[in-house]
Amino acid sequence: MSTDRKRGDLRQFYEEVGAKYPEEEIVYRDLRGKLRRKFVLTYLHDARGAFLDLGCNAGGYMKQFTGETAVGVDLSSSVLRKARCRCQAQSRRYFIAGNIENLRFLQNIQFDFILCSEVLEHLFHPEKVFAGIFRLLKPGGTALITTPNYKKKKPTWIPLGELKHSVAGDLYYHTAYRPEELAEMAGKAQLTVLKTGTLEWEVKYAAKIPAVFFVTFRFLNRSLFRNRKLDRMNQRNFERGTLFFYKIGRLTGLEKLFRLFIREGTRSFVLLTK
Repeated sequence: MSTDRKRGDLRQFYEEVGAKYPEEEIVYRDLRGKLRRKFVLTYLHDARGAFLDLGCNAGGYMKQFTGETAVGVDLSSSVLRKARCRCQAQSRRYFIAGNIENLRFLQNIQFDFILCSEVLEHLFHPEKVFAGIFRLLKPGGTALITTPNYKKKKPTWIPLGELKHSVAGDLYYHTAYRPEELAEMAGKAQLTVLKTGTLEWEVKYAAKIPAVFFVTFRFLNRSLFRNRKLDRMNQRNFERGTLFFYKIGRLTGLEKLFRLFIREGTRSFVLLTK
């Protein structure tokens, strides 16, 4: 893959991902996903009026929204079919296949709460999303954006990882943003930053010991067996181990001690208003 990938190619890639990769099922079963979901829901549960979910995927947050009107936008029609099915019992739920780098297809409507969770890192022009949010957000409304965080080297094209079991290729575009980078893009779009920071810091202590076993077993499997089933089993054991040590940390109170040595989490966020 190269950075001159056309928009149509991106759409085709994410159509295939949406059809073959059960993202929500995989992402939200591990500690990272559970913490992220909890974080987003703390804001979503207080939201009322009109809600816009940019990169809504299969509609998990659309399902949780209890306000009046909700609009979900995603590049992949295949995930939107899942979202419509999930939310079919709820009224005033609308789903649109579209590119969130150009939200001009949304006219004559503004929203009280806008969510863009784990989407910007896949886009070549994220600043256009902030411009769209500025236009679509009601004065006094709020918008929440989350992305992966990074410490030293900013990622760009990375290995498919879990996606390799579902789609062809070796790499896909998946970058990350520091909280201050999100705040800077928001400021350029004339949005006001209410709060910014990181989340999922708990992963940094809970994954330490499971990671040793994960890396060791992965090396042995790739050197000796090259078995995909063993790779998946190793991944699941890593996820279970991380959840186990997280629960131990909370139950024993050691989490408070660990927090003293962990400066930031693995995800960045920014909360905005207009």
